[in-house]
Amino acid sequence: MNKKLLIALVCVVIVAAGYFLFGQKPAGDKSADSSSEYRDTIIFATNTDILTLDPQIQNDTTTEQVVRMLYNNLLKFDDEGNIVGDLAEEWGPSEDGLTWTVKLKQGVKFHNGKEMTAADVKATFERAMHAKAGGLRTTEIIKMFRSVDAPDKYTVTITTDKPYGPMEALLCNLSLAVMDAEFIDKYGLDLGSKTEAENGTGPYKIASWTKDDEVVIERFGDYFDGPAFTQKIVVKPIPEAASRVIALENGEVDVIGNISANDLATLEKHESIKVMKVPTISQRLFRFGCNDPIISKTKVRQAIVYAIDRQAIIDSLFAGTVYPSTAPLAPVTWGYTNLGEIKRDIEKSKQLLKEAGYPDGFETKIVTCERYMKGTQMAEVLASQLAEVGIKAKIEVWEWSALSASWDGVKKEDFNQPIFVMGAGPSMRDADGGLRGLYTTSESGLNDRNYGFYSNAEADRLIYAGMSETNKDKRAELYAEAEKILYLDDPAAFWLFDMYGMCAMSGKVEGVKVSAINNVTFERARVKN
Repeated sequence: MNKKLLIALVCVVIVAAGYFLFGQKPAGDKSADSSSEYRDTIIFATNTDILTLDPQIQNDTTTEQVVRMLYNNLLKFDDEGNIVGDLAEEWGPSEDGLTWTVKLKQGVKFHNGKEMTAADVKATFERAMHAKAGGLRTTEIIKMFRSVDAPDKYTVTITTDKPYGPMEALLCNLSLAVMDAEFIDKYGLDLGSKTEAENGTGPYKIASWTKDDEVVIERFGDYFDGPAFTQKIVVKPIPEAASRVIALENGEVDVIGNISANDLATLEKHESIKVMKVPTISQRLFRFGCNDPIISKTKVRQAIVYAIDRQAIIDSLFAGTVYPSTAPLAPVTWGYTNLGEIKRDIEKSKQLLKEAGYPDGFETKIVTCERYMKGTQMAEVLASQLAEVGIKAKIEVWEWSALSASWDGVKKEDFNQPIFVMGAGPSMRDADGGLRGLYTTSESGLNDRNYGFYSNAEADRLIYAGMSETNKDKRAELYAEAEKILYLDDPAAFWLFDMYGMCAMSGKVEGVKVSAINNVTFERARVKN
């Protein structure tokens, strides 16, 4: 035998022996790690349970990060924020910008073994397009879609009424994750309400969901991008921040999210705990219920904006975990314009109240929820600050389920939240997702996405113009003007701060990621024994 060939064969045998004996893999291998060096389960503690397994209904961070591991989009953001293919192999617009053609990857399987095809994409998009008002929040974000067709098994065409500038970003939005057409027909709006009503293409599939106790997702062995590294992820809701930290320190859980300012410094000094912290799309704000006869007045809202001391709220409640807002969008969102921090100005606030016809202030209420970290404490500080300009605000603390329901298909006459807490941040990382629908006039008269019934004709014009513009520089100019209206001239809310995405984990954990859309994900995560 040739001597060089003999040496090469010996090397191959040695490498293979090392792989099988010691569980080591060649660089770049994406297959699941079955080595006994690692555990088969990661336990992740969150602040709340998930609400649904339906991509077109999910609307909160905890739910999103679980659903995101069960489903895929046509496109996605990579770790650097670039848009790349997910279920799509190729994509692009027609010359007139009205039709996008998407070529799908072949051989992608749903969790039940069925192949994903163009028929599933068509059914997914049409489900949202044809939903009744108040049925699906996703309907508003694709209102420009005129038709979705499947000319062959692996080709999808999307036709819009006008050119749509941020189409690629929109196709990254989890609300447009591809679902099984058969499940859409079978379950309707109950899709995702229970474990048997989930059938995605993602790296994990649902194993069990015991509400308010735990969600268990299992590795999907036939995942088209290679199996996840860990067999199971257990998502456990632990509402109290301090209790989550204790559970991590005691080894009861491996990863925790929703870290409070009180715990951050302690965790960062802990020798056996790692903290990840990245800027995200997420913002905390208090929106105005513009159907309220007093709050509907622009100068009243401006007065409230200038009565708030944002830095005092940050320093006292959120130090190190957030930073002051400077626009209705966070800096990591495309289209963000830096309008500066709004500093407290008591005299200006009082003057605006006087000009609005309320020189002695007025009575109102603040609606908040403990689902948002320190929701009650925030409301208490705000009420105290507003009292200094004569605004007496009663505080109502709602359960999350009731509050979330009140933001979905309610009529003006049935909505009674003059000032209410919210989180915001577009998963598509584009100003269109962060502004349109949320702050444009509701066509149905319901608060499907415009939760506070805000309406400004010039803001509508600018935001819709930005939606149809394909030149990025021109789009940015349009959004800059719209943001100034929403933030300063005719405020839709008062933005308090932008948020870091954070999680803390045992030093034994590897491969956990925190994204700019504030999701903690586990596809390439594992925990050493």
